[in-house]
Amino acid sequence: MPSNLLTEWSRLLIGTLARAGVREAIISPGSRSTPFAWAALKEPQLRCTNLVDERSAAFFALGQAKISGRASLLICTSGSAGSHYYPAVIEASLSRTPLLVLTADRPPDLQGCGAPQTIDQTRLFGEHCREFFDLGLPDSADGALRSLRRRIAQAVAATSYPMPGAVHLNAPARKPLEPCPPRAQTEIDLQRFVTTLLDHAPSISLPRTAPDPTALASLAERCRNAARGLIVCGPQPPTSSTHHAILRLASASGFPLLCEATSQVRFRTSHADPSLVICDSFDRLFQTPRFRESFISDLLLQIGPPPTSAGYDSYLTQHPEIPRHILAAQGVPDPPGSAVSTIVGDIVESADGLARLLEAPLGETPWQERVGRANLVAWSVVEGELSDQTTLGEGEAVRIAVESAPRGSILALGNSLAIRHVDGFCPARDSGLSVWFQRGANGIEGLISGAAGAAHGSGRGVTLIIGDISFLHDVSGLWAARHVTPPLVIVVIDNDGGRIFEQLPLASLDARDDANDLDGLESWLTPHGLDLTLAARFYGHPVVRASSADELRHGLEQAHSSAGCSVIVALVPPHGAAEQQKRLARSLKDALDGAAASEL
Repeated sequence: MPSNLLTEWSRLLIGTLARAGVREAIISPGSRSTPFAWAALKEPQLRCTNLVDERSAAFFALGQAKISGRASLLICTSGSAGSHYYPAVIEASLSRTPLLVLTADRPPDLQGCGAPQTIDQTRLFGEHCREFFDLGLPDSADGALRSLRRRIAQAVAATSYPMPGAVHLNAPARKPLEPCPPRAQTEIDLQRFVTTLLDHAPSISLPRTAPDPTALASLAERCRNAARGLIVCGPQPPTSSTHHAILRLASASGFPLLCEATSQVRFRTSHADPSLVICDSFDRLFQTPRFRESFISDLLLQIGPPPTSAGYDSYLTQHPEIPRHILAAQGVPDPPGSAVSTIVGDIVESADGLARLLEAPLGETPWQERVGRANLVAWSVVEGELSDQTTLGEGEAVRIAVESAPRGSILALGNSLAIRHVDGFCPARDSGLSVWFQRGANGIEGLISGAAGAAHGSGRGVTLIIGDISFLHDVSGLWAARHVTPPLVIVVIDNDGGRIFEQLPLASLDARDDANDLDGLESWLTPHGLDLTLAARFYGHPVVRASSADELRHGLEQAHSSAGCSVIVALVPPHGAAEQQKRLARSLKDALDGAAASEL
């Protein structure tokens, strides 16, 4: 067996990945992965980043992939190292984001005998991976080398088709692991053959899914017969160009457009287009019982997954009779199970195809007028609330952060309250922002690492709005953020705990007789009492504490003009969000009740 077999096997593996389009490798160093990491570092088409923490590394890679639409490569050693990739693999599966995981492994003779750093890595990620390839021990036979090249090309294709997600490559390696230059003729011949194979790497072209024209024609007929239609836009990936097609469809149908931040429409449009009716306050409106009861559409057209909005969920629950139709890129995004039809296909083609079959109404319709007026009432209530603030509140902090984001940059949103505050306090405007998010599993893990990956992978500035508990959950992501060159501005809304629980039914626990048995709501709020600026300083990032709007604006201005990561801790009242939402709900109810029934 040639002594350089493992070296050349690794070069063929990594080189084929690069020729199949992989451009980013995130390496968590270890011994067993030495040959693969060495090959990655020597591959000129790969940009390699070293991150010690595999969990953070996985979300960093995921963040890159979410913004590029192309799988990044993760490389780790054997044993439990790969298990730290699990949360990011789950997010990749649920958010349909391409990802490649390469775990080095011990050879079969070291399995099941107590060898160190050895676990069963077969299908380590279970059903959360699209494909699993056990590459086996290196083999110098021509057929084995060609087979490796083919399987690697297949693995890259499987990250995108038929359903984007993670693909796991498990690669056993026997010592010696260090690179070995060729000396004997057989070793030189092996090196030359691998080079030839890389010079003729296979190309796999993937199909596109076109929508069924018959289904589009049927839906168009339903839309033409609808007098009170609505278009509801849920999450779309930041790589998506669907916003142009969605806006064209809204103009052609005359349906008001309900768009949340993650739809990629909200910050790429404005109210200036007279043919569009934007209803960007729909979550707040639908959380008002009387409005929700009387506001009855006769057709809902959902684009992609359902929106984050709890109000929209309540609206569907209260009006199951409203026919709802879905345009989906993949799968059937219908948690209520009540959709009349789902058209699966490229969303741009679906929206454009439907728009071509429709004809815009002449002038504004009564339905458009009603929706537009309700939207204005809702935003006037929000503006009134913000103008009455004497201290920095969560809504004001989030609006300032969004409005400070440079045009064409990336707005990254944490889960829990952060993403909901953006929808509740930041109206639609044409700022050219791409919105990055992790709404697959909707978890709070890996958000700093993911946003750092988005900045590193895109070369664009990123503004991440995140809660304090999410910040603490991924504080090691501040190490990953050290690799970022463009501005990465992390705005931490510090309300001393997981304050979303104050707005959930669980908050009623404090009023129960047995509340003291569980220390009341405190068990869920997890107040930390920490100075979060110390974490930023530990990792060497400039940091600002902002307790007023002026301090926040000044900190953001400095951060956006500086390279690399900056952290701004926005100090807000602990119970401010819950109290603010109660005031807004009362004010909006009064405002809607005060409007004439014929208007709203």
